[in-house]
Amino acid sequence: MTDQTDDQTDAAPRRRGRPRSAPRRDSSLSTRDEILAAASALFGAQGYTDTTTRQIADAVGIKQASLYYHFADKSQILRSLLKGTVAPSVRFADWLRGGQAGDVDAAAALAALARYDLDGLLRDRWNLHVVYRLLDIAETEFTETRENQQALRRHYRELSAAVLEQQGVDAKALADTDLELVFGLVEGIISQRQWGDAGTRADYADAVVRGCLRLVHVPEPEIGGAVATGESYVARFRAEHDEA
Repeated sequence: MTDQTDDQTDAAPRRRGRPRSAPRRDSSLSTRDEILAAASALFGAQGYTDTTTRQIADAVGIKQASLYYHFADKSQILRSLLKGTVAPSVRFADWLRGGQAGDVDAAAALAALARYDLDGLLRDRWNLHVVYRLLDIAETEFTETRENQQALRRHYRELSAAVLEQQGVDAKALADTDLELVFGLVEGIISQRQWGDAGTRADYADAVVRGCLRLVHVPEPEIGGAVATGESYVARFRAEHDEA
């Protein structure tokens, strides 16, 4: 679900940095991505406020001046990390429900949103969804991400209500918290990253999609078909938007 690239407008003015103080720790990453990875780990471990650019530079093995070649300050690093943590799933939900996908079945649409969202969470190499929960992130840095998260929760609530109505349940009589159980189940993949392992993660995600449909009373014999149709929606969106 995450887009780790950043616009050139977010980059600091180009200037020559100093040589590395230590060998590269992960040659598969660019220096910029190494900085983002180190910052994400430090923010998650000790908070945003207590993390300094010197600590981030030291974790990467570069001088502070080299870090400033890529980012003007710590705030810009945080904005680059937060950018796109939730927005891709919101764009997919907007496409799914805005008529661009045609006439979609509510249960299949809910399965599709869960599948797309879970894929993004599983591909999040820096666990950014942990970072954006940090209590000491300034509100001005977090506003766009918070708005996107609220929009995503609303999509989950409304799709859950639509499926429940199809199953004969009066969704209007339910509290918003009841309708957000599906969203909470999907977000739970974050904790699975801590106690689970890469070998079982995909299977767990598949079980979560099925579990989402069970929460909104989709009959067991219909779950497989809804999941398959949902996956076709995801594949179509990715093809139309050139997503890998």
